[in-house]
Amino acid sequence: MTKKFLIIFLSLFPIIEIFYSCNPCKGIVTKYGMYSHKTLVLKNLDTSREFFEETEKLQFNKNDYGIRVLITRELNTSYSKSVSRRQQSNFSFIQSANAFSYNCPPEYSFSAADSLTSVKIFSINNFDENHLENSDISNYFLVKPLYYDVYFDFEEFIKWLEYTVESNDEHYYDKFLIFDLLLKTAPTTDNKHQFKIVVELSDGRILEQQTSEVELL
Repeated sequence: MTKKFLIIFLSLFPIIEIFYSCNPCKGIVTKYGMYSHKTLVLKNLDTSREFFEETEKLQFNKNDYGIRVLITRELNTSYSKSVSRRQQSNFSFIQSANAFSYNCPPEYSFSAADSLTSVKIFSINNFDENHLENSDISNYFLVKPLYYDVYFDFEEFIKWLEYTVESNDEHYYDKFLIFDLLLKTAPTTDNKHQFKIVVELSDGRILEQQTSEVELL
Protein backbone atom coordinates (compact mmCIF):
# COMPACT_ATOMS: atom_id res chain seq x y z
CA MET A 1 0.00 0.00 0.00
CA THR A 2 2.81 2.37 0.93
CA LYS A 3 4.65 1.60 -2.32
CA LYS A 4 1.51 2.24 -4.36
CA PHE A 5 0.94 5.56 -2.61
CA LEU A 6 4.57 6.59 -3.23
CA ILE A 7 4.26 5.81 -6.96
CA ILE A 8 1.08 7.90 -7.21
CA PHE A 9 2.65 10.75 -5.28
CA LEU A 10 5.80 10.80 -7.43
CA SER A 11 3.72 10.74 -10.60
CA LEU A 12 2.21 14.07 -9.61
CA PHE A 13 5.56 15.91 -9.63
CA PRO A 14 5.63 16.53 -13.42
CA ILE A 15 2.14 18.01 -13.21
CA ILE A 16 3.16 20.26 -10.33
CA GLU A 17 6.23 21.37 -12.27
CA ILE A 18 4.10 22.30 -15.30
CA PHE A 19 1.75 24.40 -13.19
CA TYR A 20 4.63 26.05 -11.35
CA SER A 21 6.29 27.05 -14.64
CA CYS A 22 3.04 28.85 -15.55
CA ASN A 23 2.96 30.66 -12.20
CA PRO A 24 1.46 34.14 -12.85
CA CYS A 25 3.26 35.49 -9.78
CA LYS A 26 6.69 34.69 -11.17
CA GLY A 27 8.90 37.77 -11.37
CA ILE A 28 6.65 40.13 -9.39
CA VAL A 29 8.69 42.60 -7.32
CA THR A 30 6.78 44.65 -4.76
CA LYS A 31 7.64 48.37 -4.90
CA TYR A 32 7.39 50.34 -1.68
CA GLY A 33 6.21 53.92 -1.14
CA MET A 34 5.84 56.09 1.96
CA TYR A 35 3.14 58.65 2.73
CA SER A 36 2.65 61.25 5.48
CA HIS A 37 -0.47 62.60 7.17
CA LYS A 38 -0.69 66.27 6.26
CA THR A 39 -3.83 68.34 6.91
CA LEU A 40 -7.04 68.09 8.90
CA VAL A 41 -10.45 68.84 7.34
CA LEU A 42 -13.74 68.81 9.29
CA LYS A 43 -17.32 68.48 8.00
CA ASN A 44 -20.60 68.72 9.90
CA LEU A 45 -22.49 65.44 9.82
CA ASP A 46 -26.21 64.74 9.96
CA THR A 47 -26.64 61.32 11.59
CA SER A 48 -30.45 61.22 11.56
CA ARG A 49 -30.53 58.80 8.60
CA GLU A 50 -29.13 55.32 8.10
CA PHE A 51 -26.34 56.73 5.92
CA PHE A 52 -24.73 59.76 7.52
CA GLU A 53 -24.59 62.90 5.36
CA GLU A 54 -22.09 65.71 5.20
CA THR A 55 -23.98 68.97 5.35
CA GLU A 56 -23.57 72.75 5.33
CA LYS A 57 -26.50 73.30 7.67
CA LEU A 58 -25.78 74.72 11.11
CA GLN A 59 -28.82 73.56 13.07
CA PHE A 60 -29.19 69.98 14.34
CA ASN A 61 -31.18 67.88 16.71
CA LYS A 62 -28.66 67.32 19.52
CA ASN A 63 -29.07 63.53 19.09
CA ASP A 64 -28.26 63.65 15.37
CA TYR A 65 -24.97 65.53 15.25
CA GLY A 66 -21.56 64.28 14.25
CA ILE A 67 -18.25 65.44 12.79
CA ARG A 68 -16.58 63.88 9.77
CA VAL A 69 -12.79 64.01 10.02
CA LEU A 70 -10.63 63.84 6.89
CA ILE A 71 -6.86 63.66 7.29
CA THR A 72 -5.12 64.13 3.96
CA ARG A 73 -2.21 61.88 3.04
CA GLU A 74 0.64 62.78 0.70
CA LEU A 75 2.99 60.37 -1.04
CA ASN A 76 6.39 61.78 -0.10
CA THR A 77 8.86 59.53 -1.91
CA SER A 78 9.07 57.79 -5.23
CA TYR A 79 8.86 54.02 -5.12
CA SER A 80 11.95 52.62 -3.47
CA LYS A 81 13.76 49.99 -5.50
CA SER A 82 16.59 49.77 -3.01
CA VAL A 83 14.36 48.14 -0.40
CA SER A 84 12.22 46.21 -2.84
CA ARG A 85 12.56 42.48 -2.55
CA ARG A 86 11.49 39.72 -4.88
CA GLN A 87 8.69 37.96 -3.12
CA GLN A 88 7.98 34.29 -3.51
CA SER A 89 4.45 33.41 -4.49
CA ASN A 90 2.46 31.37 -2.05
CA PHE A 91 1.96 28.19 -4.08
CA SER A 92 -0.29 25.47 -2.78
CA PHE A 93 -1.49 22.09 -3.99
CA ILE A 94 -4.82 21.15 -2.47
CA GLN A 95 -4.82 17.39 -2.66
CA SER A 96 -8.43 16.88 -1.67
CA ALA A 97 -9.67 19.11 -4.46
CA ASN A 98 -6.83 18.26 -6.84
CA ALA A 99 -6.41 22.01 -7.50
CA PHE A 100 -3.67 24.62 -7.58
CA SER A 101 -3.85 28.20 -6.31
CA TYR A 102 -1.54 31.22 -6.32
CA ASN A 103 -1.50 34.05 -3.83
CA CYS A 104 0.54 36.68 -5.65
CA PRO A 105 2.26 39.49 -3.73
CA PRO A 106 1.03 43.06 -4.43
CA GLU A 107 2.86 45.16 -7.00
CA TYR A 108 2.82 48.18 -4.68
CA SER A 109 2.85 48.60 -0.91
CA PHE A 110 2.32 52.00 0.73
CA SER A 111 3.22 52.60 4.38
CA ALA A 112 2.89 55.58 6.70
CA ALA A 113 5.95 57.58 7.69
CA ASP A 114 3.97 58.68 10.76
CA SER A 115 1.01 57.35 12.71
CA LEU A 116 -1.74 58.77 14.89
CA THR A 117 -0.95 58.60 18.60
CA SER A 118 -4.07 60.38 19.89
CA VAL A 119 -7.27 62.10 18.81
CA LYS A 120 -9.08 64.47 21.18
CA ILE A 121 -12.14 66.72 21.07
CA PHE A 122 -12.41 69.98 22.98
CA SER A 123 -15.52 72.08 23.48
CA ILE A 124 -14.98 75.75 22.64
CA ASN A 125 -18.11 76.66 24.62
CA ASN A 126 -19.46 75.51 27.96
CA PHE A 127 -20.80 72.00 27.34
CA ASP A 128 -22.27 71.11 30.72
CA GLU A 129 -21.68 72.05 34.34
CA ASN A 130 -18.66 69.73 34.55
CA HIS A 131 -17.16 70.69 31.18
CA LEU A 132 -16.74 74.39 30.71
CA GLU A 133 -15.13 76.07 27.70
CA ASN A 134 -11.98 74.41 26.31
CA SER A 135 -12.70 71.16 28.19
CA ASP A 136 -11.74 67.77 26.79
CA ILE A 137 -15.02 66.02 25.95
CA SER A 138 -13.59 63.08 24.00
CA ASN A 139 -15.53 60.64 26.20
CA TYR A 140 -18.77 62.15 24.92
CA PHE A 141 -18.12 60.93 21.36
CA LEU A 142 -17.79 57.57 19.59
CA VAL A 143 -15.51 56.97 16.61
CA LYS A 144 -16.81 55.22 13.48
CA PRO A 145 -14.35 54.61 10.61
CA LEU A 146 -15.91 55.38 7.23
CA TYR A 147 -17.18 52.24 5.41
CA TYR A 148 -16.93 50.13 8.59
CA ASP A 149 -19.88 49.21 10.76
CA VAL A 150 -17.89 49.36 13.99
CA TYR A 151 -17.72 51.87 16.82
CA PHE A 152 -14.77 52.66 19.09
CA ASP A 153 -13.71 54.92 21.87
CA PHE A 154 -10.63 56.93 20.97
CA GLU A 155 -8.07 54.62 22.55
CA GLU A 156 -9.52 51.56 20.80
CA PHE A 157 -9.61 53.44 17.48
CA ILE A 158 -5.90 54.29 17.65
CA LYS A 159 -5.06 50.61 18.21
CA TRP A 160 -7.39 49.51 15.39
CA LEU A 161 -5.86 51.73 12.69
CA GLU A 162 -3.88 50.08 9.88
CA TYR A 163 -1.31 52.06 7.91
CA THR A 164 -0.16 49.70 5.17
CA VAL A 165 -2.04 49.84 1.85
CA GLU A 166 -1.36 47.17 -0.77
CA SER A 167 -2.43 47.55 -4.38
CA ASN A 168 -1.71 46.54 -7.97
CA ASP A 169 -2.36 50.12 -9.11
CA GLU A 170 0.65 52.42 -9.22
CA HIS A 171 -1.52 55.49 -8.61
CA TYR A 172 -3.58 54.07 -5.77
CA TYR A 173 -3.12 54.64 -2.07
CA ASP A 174 -5.58 55.93 0.52
CA LYS A 175 -5.31 59.69 0.01
CA PHE A 176 -7.50 60.32 3.04
CA LEU A 177 -7.98 58.78 6.44
CA ILE A 178 -11.68 59.35 7.12
CA PHE A 179 -13.66 58.69 10.27
CA ASP A 180 -16.80 60.02 11.95
CA LEU A 181 -17.13 61.36 15.49
CA LEU A 182 -20.64 60.77 16.80
CA LEU A 183 -22.02 62.75 19.71
CA LYS A 184 -23.41 60.28 22.26
CA THR A 185 -23.98 62.68 25.20
CA ALA A 186 -25.92 65.83 24.47
CA PRO A 187 -24.87 69.21 25.92
CA THR A 188 -26.95 70.71 28.71
CA THR A 189 -25.91 74.35 28.41
CA ASP A 190 -26.47 76.89 25.63
CA ASN A 191 -27.63 75.67 22.24
CA LYS A 192 -24.69 77.06 20.26
CA HIS A 193 -21.53 74.96 20.24
CA GLN A 194 -18.20 74.71 18.50
CA PHE A 195 -15.60 71.96 18.74
CA LYS A 196 -11.85 71.64 18.24
CA ILE A 197 -10.25 68.40 17.04
CA VAL A 198 -6.61 67.79 17.95
CA VAL A 199 -4.64 64.94 16.33
CA GLU A 200 -1.15 64.07 17.56
CA LEU A 201 1.27 62.24 15.25
CA SER A 202 4.18 59.97 16.06
CA ASP A 203 6.71 62.43 14.59
CA GLY A 204 5.63 65.10 17.12
CA ARG A 205 3.43 67.14 14.79
CA ILE A 206 -0.03 68.26 15.88
CA LEU A 207 -2.93 68.75 13.48
CA GLU A 208 -5.86 70.77 14.78
CA GLN A 209 -8.98 72.35 13.35
CA GLN A 210 -12.24 73.84 14.61
CA THR A 211 -15.75 73.10 13.40
CA SER A 212 -18.14 75.82 12.41
CA GLU A 213 -20.45 76.97 15.20
CA VAL A 214 -23.60 74.86 15.23
CA GLU A 215 -26.88 75.01 17.08
CA LEU A 216 -27.84 71.79 18.88
CA LEU A 217 -31.56 71.77 19.76
